Formats: sequence, C-alpha cells, structure tokens
Amino acid sequence: MAVVDDRLAAYAALVRKWAPRLDLVSPGDLARFEERHIDDSLRAVSLLDDLPAGPCVDIGSGAGLPGIPLAIARPHRRWTLLEPRRRRAAFLDEAVRELDLVCDVVAATAEQAARHPALAGVHVLATARAVAGPEAVRGLADPLLAAGGVALLFSGRSAETPADAEEWAPGLTIMRKK
Repeated sequence: MAVVDDRLAAYAALVRKWAPRLDLVSPGDLARFEERHIDDSLRAVSLLDDLPAGPCVDIGSGAGLPGIPLAIARPHRRWTLLEPRRRRAAFLDEAVRELDLVCDVVAATAEQAARHPALAGVHVLATARAVAGPEAVRGLADPLLAAGGVALLFSGRSAETPADAEEWAPGLTIMRKK
C-alpha cells in the first residue's frame, strides 16, 4: 500500500505543479486535492475489482480523474485516458510517463475514439467524472464498451439515478451495456 500512496502523492504533486498553467482543477481545490479528487476517484476501486479482466477508458480525463488514481490503485488494468484538449493530453502523457502507468493517452473525444477499431467496443469499464449527465454519458460510453461493460458516472451525491441505472454508491451511478 505504501507504493500506491507514494504514487498517488507523486500524482498530486504533478497536478499541483501543472494546474496553474493548464487549469486542471479549480485553484481552491488544490489544497484539498487528495480528499476532493483522489479519494473520490478511488471510491470506484471495489467496482473495478468486481469486473472481469479487460481494459478501461476514462472519458474526458482532464487532469486524469478518475483514471490515473484507479490505474495507480490497480496497476494490472490497462487504461485509455481520453482527453480532446491537447495541452491537457500532454499533461496526461507526462503523468503517465513519470508515474510509469499502464495507460494510453488519446487526444480525442469519445465520439472520435468510438470510430477507432482498437477502441470501439472493447472496454469493460468507461468512467466519466464532471463530463455530462447520465444519458449523455451512456451515449458516449456505449460505443466504447464491450458487451456487458459498465459505464460509471461520478454523479454527485444528490443526483437522480435514471430508471435503468443503478446507484453503486452515493454519487456513483452505473449503467450496464446490454
């Protein structure tokens, strides 16, 4: 666990270093980055552990949330970090390299990625945090998910869960691909 903690601390330091130049997170969140962002991202570890083997994708990765903390916590999983903004994608490349993560950074939208044969229909999990509401996330995630894959939306603790979705934990909504 110490190795994971060290890597999470190194990740937080990278975000703090680059955030002012790239607007990675709000300036007010930097002092509480671990609590507000990393710990929140790690709430999905138990879901990740329940899924079959296979790659995962983080849609609209931005600062790498939740993909990078989950890749650190479960290094045996391959992650694709989708980020259409080039400067943020460059930050993600740097973070993946410095933290020695099993991640691919793709500077593309989810819609663009879904047209790529190596990315379409292959992921067991698609995550989205601060991207869109449940129906929009489902539309972005489904083309990237394998049959039976799960879209995980960090929805906020008071968000309404759609009829065909499940609340995995407070503020975590899952939608299964049929």
